[in-house]
Parts: sequence; structure tokens; C-alpha cells
Amino acid sequence: MTIYLRTYLADWNRMRVSVNIITQNRVNSLTRLLKSLKDAYYLGDEVPISFNMDSRVDEPTLKLVKTFDWPHGPKTLRRRIIQGGLIRAVSESWYPSSDDDFGLLLEDDIEVSPYYYLWIKYALLSYHYDPQVSLPELSSISLYTPRLVEVVKERPKWNATDYFKHIHPNTPYLHQLPCSWGAVFFPKHWREFYVYMNMRFTEDAKQNPVQIPKSRTNGWQASWKKFLIDMMYLRGYVSLYPNFPNQMSFSTNHMEPGAHISAKDNVVRHNKTDFEVPLLKDDFKIYLPNGKMPSASKLPSLNLFNQAVSLKGLKSAGSKLRQDVLNCTVTQVVVVDHETGLPSRCATF
Repeated sequence: MTIYLRTYLADWNRMRVSVNIITQNRVNSLTRLLKSLKDAYYLGDEVPISFNMDSRVDEPTLKLVKTFDWPHGPKTLRRRIIQGGLIRAVSESWYPSSDDDFGLLLEDDIEVSPYYYLWIKYALLSYHYDPQVSLPELSSISLYTPRLVEVVKERPKWNATDYFKHIHPNTPYLHQLPCSWGAVFFPKHWREFYVYMNMRFTEDAKQNPVQIPKSRTNGWQASWKKFLIDMMYLRGYVSLYPNFPNQMSFSTNHMEPGAHISAKDNVVRHNKTDFEVPLLKDDFKIYLPNGKMPSASKLPSLNLFNQAVSLKGLKSAGSKLRQDVLNCTVTQVVVVDHETGLPSRCATF
């Protein structure tokens, strides 16, 4: 696959993307995910892989990860002594070793496109490493395109291709919602998230001080994503999403029974057709506007509720809540030390 890049090719080797799998007792799902990962294109890059297992991991899963051969880099196995639950299983599955270390997090019922890694690299080069681009709000890159507005009670269907047809039907876009069904997280923002969740974690969701108006995430429990949504909302961060015909994506979620889906305390009913999307099987650049990633300034941005809002507007909405870890004014957001993730001051946006 040929990709024409606007940035220095030296940056291709600067970045390091690792694959971090969260698994426990779905060996058939894990087998499918591993096959899709092995079938993907890596262009000779070294790509480390890790398996993160809770204490109750079953024997078939242990045998599979032990014997699995990964030809693209080192393999690491981690198993908890004490059951940690999904929040810890996901959030502790990866931590960056440098500012060029990016973590792909995958639960075992995900399946990826052969082109997923090329999408990640192309997006990083276009919007993170290009010296002419300044997009500090970008905190992650999604592999998945959603079909629902996830955070409202009615969960209406949503189609990015239709929504953005006045711009370009297949433009990538920025969204305030982080993706938990295949996404690469940025090192500086992930350190920040660790500190934020440590400061805000409560066993009882009702004790969480952040209440986003009209968002059903306020009642989410046992969800690492709820804390990341809160942080992104308060500080105006976004994720980059793909947008292709028929919602073809670089990952799909098979919605198989696990910690959330079909759990006894989950009152939300899930229809697989609302979540399973087709995987891209061919060169994705043929769908992009003019065959390439649009400039950062032309990327449309959406708030948590899939409404078009500027990046400054996103910061404004979050700051007006005044519910972040520092007591900032309505025209300020929290700024952190990116080496530690610790909040340092309030800054006017």
C-alpha cells in the first residue's frame, strides 16, 4: 500500500505502537482476535504484544496465550494474583515508557481489519508528528465507527457518512467520546488519565463529583471509560474516528458475553447489529477526501452527544461545569505536567 505523507519519513520509526489485550475466559473470541492481528500489515515494524489476564483466567486461555507465536515483536504475559475487575484490567494493561510510546487496547471480543495498523501510523504522522500541525486536544485514535449515540438514554442510531456528507461523506472526524472497542491512546493523555482516575475513583458512581448534563454516563459503574469521558469532557479532549461507507471500520465489536454485555446488573439490552460493523478489507485511502487525510483544520468536531461543536466550544462546555480537580474559572481548563500527569495550574483557553 502506498501512502503519500506530508511529514518527515523519519518520524515513522520514532513512534512505537504496542498491542495490549485484555482477556480472561473467552478463548474462542481471543483466537479470532489473534488471527486478525496476525493477518494485518505491519510493514516490517516491531510491534510488541501483551496479554493482560485477571486472576480467574481459565485454562484454555492460559494455554492459548502461552503457545501463541507473535512474529512481529516481543510477547509479554501478565496475570493478576487478586481479581481486579474490568476497570483495573483495562486501565492497568498499558502505561507509556516514553512520549513516542502509543498503546492499542483490545478486549478479546474485538476483531481488527488487516489495515488497522496502517490507519494508526498514517493518523499519527498526519495529526501528531507533522510539525505544521498543532492539535493538543487529540488524545486517541479510534479504529471503530459507532452506529449509536451512546451517551443518551434513547441511544438513537447515527451515521457519520450521512452526517458529514455536506463536507465529505468519508471525512475522518474528531469526537469527544473515547472508544473502548479498539483505540490507540496517546502517552501524555494516558498519564494524565491515570492521575485523574486516581483522584476521582469511587466505588459508588453516585459519589462521583462529575455529573455531565443529560449524559447517561453519570450512572455508569465498573467503567474505566466513564472516568475517561469525564476527563475529556472537562478538558476538551477528542478522539479521531474513521468514517467510511456502510460504517466499515478497522475494528468491530462482536458483543459477546463478558463483564458488561449480558451481565446480571446490566439493564441495557444490546442489539448486535447496532455494534457489529464490517471490517475494511481494501486500501482505505481511496475513500478519503482527495485520497488523503484532510488537514487538521478541516477535521469536523463533535461533542459527547454527536453535535457539531468547535474545539474551543468543547473546552467552554467543560469549563462551565467547574467540576475538575482544580478550582478553575469558567474560562479556564486544567493544565498538567505531561511527564507525570499531575495537574499543575489553570489556563485560559
